Amino acid sequence: MNFFINRAMGIGNSGVEHAQFYRAELFDMEGLPYKYLFTELVKELPEAMAHWNIRPEQVINLYEFFTFGKKVATEGAPRKNKREDKTFIDGANTHRIVQTLTSTGMLVREHIEKSPNPKTPGTLLVSRYKIEIFNAETMERKLMLNEFAHPSRGRILENIHIYDFEGQDLFFRNEVTFQRFFFETLTKIFEGKNTFIMDRGEESEAAFFGNEHIDFNLIEIIHADHLGDRDEPTAPLWNNYYEYLLTHVDQADRIVVSTELQRQDFLLDFPGMEDKFVTIPVGGISETNMVPVDPETTPKRARRFMTASRLAGEKHIDQAVKAVSRLHDLYPDITFDIYGQGGEDQKIRETIEECKAQDYIKLMGHSNNLAEDYKKYDAFISASYSEGFGLTYIEALNAGLPVVTFKARFGAMELVKDGINGYLRDFKRDDEEYSIEELTKGIQMMMEQDYPSFKKATIASVKDFHNPIIAKKWSKLINEL
Repeated sequence: MNFFINRAMGIGNSGVEHAQFYRAELFDMEGLPYKYLFTELVKELPEAMAHWNIRPEQVINLYEFFTFGKKVATEGAPRKNKREDKTFIDGANTHRIVQTLTSTGMLVREHIEKSPNPKTPGTLLVSRYKIEIFNAETMERKLMLNEFAHPSRGRILENIHIYDFEGQDLFFRNEVTFQRFFFETLTKIFEGKNTFIMDRGEESEAAFFGNEHIDFNLIEIIHADHLGDRDEPTAPLWNNYYEYLLTHVDQADRIVVSTELQRQDFLLDFPGMEDKFVTIPVGGISETNMVPVDPETTPKRARRFMTASRLAGEKHIDQAVKAVSRLHDLYPDITFDIYGQGGEDQKIRETIEECKAQDYIKLMGHSNNLAEDYKKYDAFISASYSEGFGLTYIEALNAGLPVVTFKARFGAMELVKDGINGYLRDFKRDDEEYSIEELTKGIQMMMEQDYPSFKKATIASVKDFHNPIIAKKWSKLINEL
């Protein structure tokens, strides 16, 4: 069996989750078996699965596995009832229990307390310190675990109890040993050599590294730029998310990157490991989705711009708003629609208001069908300083939308050919004004282009990213392991 490992998924997801969904499509094309493994407690997981058309038997959630037993590995945890949420508060208003009945029948009790804030006297901290999970049908307690705030690692799980799992009561001091037992148990259910494909989760990596008790293949996926900087060539500063892997490279059978540019960059630091690093894009296109250029309906100049991403700080969408607003006086028919949701929503709204751009820059919210939305626009804008691949780039290009973005490692530089299917502009991390001005120039260059010919070249530029080609790369990698 092939397992895609991630912490969680939801209705609004990051590029990591969409890369998993895309990989699942390719595995289906090649007849490769797979299951999603999620290692966090996600109370809304069944609803998210339904939203993304993922069947119960395709998913194994760690907490549902230990609540309902081994049958979850093969059958999944189907929805049984309507989700219910309740909160119980003590008389002193210092302790409360948040109780959730999930739609799969897990009863989750989260114990939350208020305690003095040592950093700010006179204020209180609200924190979750214990979780209990019951099988709601039998009201048997199946798991209990403690949670505390680590000064550098965030919320940490410890003292994990499992009750009556296959007739045994079990105890794990930390999350790493808990997950290790989970993975080891799965390898006994799915016989033969299993392949675990690691998308996200340092605790999961630690559970596998050095584990000699099971026979498995481990493929690590790099979803972003692996470097913080290369100011000192002999001592690269790794991206925090990949530092643990890149200081234990020998533990992975293969490391998959999305672009050949990134693979070559890795080989600067790991010479002689050409076989270890493999290039397989995390996104591609279906020939049936390719949009032909209709000379009757294609506009002469690009005016309708869009973007689609999480509304997160690293996406710098506020800079794209400012760049578009600077062109409005010169091009009064310019529009810019922003698809997505996230923590920067309010900041972006305020930026739109500050620029007095409410009439032509809109927040569109989450989209359930971006493939259709792309058809409404002329070009795509991204203000991200770093994209490992850029799933929305390939989707936009396939829809015939040229991309205006920064010259960022690695996806933009591999997918966007300056002056052919978009424009790449310079940026400075420590000079926002410079970056906005550069992006403004790129958008204006796009608006002055002969759009029909540009659109035709854009569609032709993605021919090497057809799904069947990428699916064969996955099949080759899995079979050779």
